[in-house]
Amino acid sequence: MNIIIAGPQGSGKGTQAVLLAEKFGLIHCEIGNLLRQAAKEKTPIGEKIAKFINQGKIVPNKITFSLIENFLMEKNLKKGIVFDGFPRRISQLFWLERKLKERKQKIDYFIYLKLSKKEVLRRLSGRRGCPQCGRIYNLLTMPPKKDELCDDCGVPLVVRADDTPAAILKRLENYKTATEPMIAYLKEKKRVIVINGEPPVEEVFRQIIKKIS
Repeated sequence: MNIIIAGPQGSGKGTQAVLLAEKFGLIHCEIGNLLRQAAKEKTPIGEKIAKFINQGKIVPNKITFSLIENFLMEKNLKKGIVFDGFPRRISQLFWLERKLKERKQKIDYFIYLKLSKKEVLRRLSGRRGCPQCGRIYNLLTMPPKKDELCDDCGVPLVVRADDTPAAILKRLENYKTATEPMIAYLKEKKRVIVINGEPPVEEVFRQIIKKIS
């Protein structure tokens, strides 16, 4: 089973992707984490990725496709994948479906978490990341066990470069122009499951399971 989970920044798609992966034994493909890991490698491509991320811009398809292509290994496809943060636009959706078809695979469910702009800004103001392992927390909805320390690494959490107010607003603009047309296309084709992302994590997950069961 392959699932795409989409939604604006702060909608909780990462948390729901982890829960889905655990419940169904899927591999979690989080494009943001893949990009951040590549950015840390200090290669020419990594430096380009870091520049796009820090400016709150969307990384070009050519780079993103290369990372996803490497992720579509036989062992991952055998278990099934939950795609988190990818695809973000129609061209990426068509590319992914074509690549999966080449491997005799398909997207089984497309889940969209709906969230208001006001709630997005409120949630992102509390988001923190671990500089060592990349794990994401939210002081409002998914806080660490100890005060602003990573549960896994024990190091202080930081505000990511792409979670500054200016970068957030830029990403929301990019989301509106790039991702919303893809969601509209999928709605027209009756291929998207719309879930209200504002309730607590457990309730959102219960609604997702109810829809796909």
